Amino acid sequence: MDYRKYREDLLSAIEKKAMCGVAYVHTQPVRFVMDGKVLWDGKVEVFQLRDHPQAKQAFGWGFKNSQNKMEYVTVVGAPPLDSASLAVKAFVASRR
Repeated sequence: MDYRKYREDLLSAIEKKAMCGVAYVHTQPVRFVMDGKVLWDGKVEVFQLRDHPQAKQAFGWGFKNSQNKMEYVTVVGAPPLDSASLAVKAFVASRR
């Protein structure tokens, strides 16, 4: 996987969703366990938002879907979803 292109694709998706300037900050590992079962274990890309009215950060990651194509998840970090781990928890909850 070309990580530069991966981050650029995520950055573009977040710019489109947040409608503001975006800059890559860092990659954060996140592991979500519930009732002793690992529901999500991966890396979340953290981005800084410029001039967004409600959020300072956004979070994103990608995965291969059942058709073996990349699917990107983007979360604008408006409260209460203002951390990478909370963004992952919301995503997992939305898929159950």
